[in-house]
Amino acid sequence: MRPMRKLKTIFALIGVSAAALLAAEIAGRAAAAIDARYFDPPANRTLVDDDVRSSLPAFEGVDYDPRQLLAEVRKSDRAVYQPYTMWRRRAYRGTYTTVDVEGIRRTTGNSPSDDSIQVWMFGGSAVWGVGAPDHETIPSRLSSVLNREYGIDAAVRNLGERGFVSTQEVIYLMRELQSGRRPDVVVFYDGVNDAAAVSLWPEFPGAHVSFDTVRDRFEMDVDGGSFGSFLRSTGLYAASRIVLDRLEADPFERDGIIIYSAADTGSTPNYRWLAERGIDVWLFNARVVGSMAKTYGFMPLVLFQPGLWSSGKPLDPSEESLLASEMEFAGLMTLMTVRSEMHSVLEERSSKGDAPDWVVNLNDLFSETRDPVYIDYVHVSERGNRIAARRIAEEVLARLCARPQDLLPSKALPQIRAACTR
Repeated sequence: MRPMRKLKTIFALIGVSAAALLAAEIAGRAAAAIDARYFDPPANRTLVDDDVRSSLPAFEGVDYDPRQLLAEVRKSDRAVYQPYTMWRRRAYRGTYTTVDVEGIRRTTGNSPSDDSIQVWMFGGSAVWGVGAPDHETIPSRLSSVLNREYGIDAAVRNLGERGFVSTQEVIYLMRELQSGRRPDVVVFYDGVNDAAAVSLWPEFPGAHVSFDTVRDRFEMDVDGGSFGSFLRSTGLYAASRIVLDRLEADPFERDGIIIYSAADTGSTPNYRWLAERGIDVWLFNARVVGSMAKTYGFMPLVLFQPGLWSSGKPLDPSEESLLASEMEFAGLMTLMTVRSEMHSVLEERSSKGDAPDWVVNLNDLFSETRDPVYIDYVHVSERGNRIAARRIAEEVLARLCARPQDLLPSKALPQIRAACTR
């Protein structure tokens, strides 16, 4: 009878252990599902936290709650994998932030007319609209100027996405054209993320931001084999990631704000060399856009965006404080220095005729703006977005007016002519 009791005890222990593992697995999967559905992304370190940013003078006088707006940026910042472009946001609906099932943020003020010209706008988080509600993003303000002030029926698509570099945006454009959609005007507003990507040296120029993170995860999956893949598919692993993601000490990027270590490596990068490589890639992509424009009949406009550092803006005391605090991060100082050098390189090449005529350097965009607009080193509040949208609208209209009539969209030709003769 004693061996039988031992056998029963062993089976009982196995059963209890199996039941405990099953319960833990179910609990882990449930926790992961609840976390994905109801909780914000991990509260990673940012250069300027929401409490500080929401109280900046750049938000003074707005008719919405800046802190809730910034909280919605966090809540909406859950990405899904996309072929070739790597990531897109999931669908999200908040008070100030709306992202549809295709990962595209809502643009307000668009014309409902079937004859409206189709304007596609690409860029990183500045185009997506960090720091602004749906109706105050650059695409929404651009739509307002084109429709209400210029009298041109227009529908603007916000195709910006956090962290996107120009190469991702060109691929995104190509994928949209592959799907059969056709634009009349395509606008790119970028450059800062390209500076961030080229600052990742010794990674190759032309990489995307978070390159090392994506690479390491992919290589871990490959090297881990089937057993590693099985472990990562379990609920226990999913639950552990909830904790580890929130304890991670040195995240790379969040809501389009590139995060670098504050540590100084002791070496000084060759900023000029990095900037030249960054402009090489950026201008190459601008030429590719021009080639696609000729083939598919749209008007291209590629804009180099401004940044807080070396953009010629008279800085408000709050912006001076922002600049000083963010310059404490060695990697971020590299990014801003490279972006500034990229502006200089672009100016030199443009003066020599080495840049296409659809490329415009907007480094001076806020040079006459004394009011505070920046909420970090690149993102601005609605005041800055309105200035950017108006300048972009002016550039669009000037080029439409100079464009041969046979290349203008016939459906809006009378409206464009009327806007050009004002």
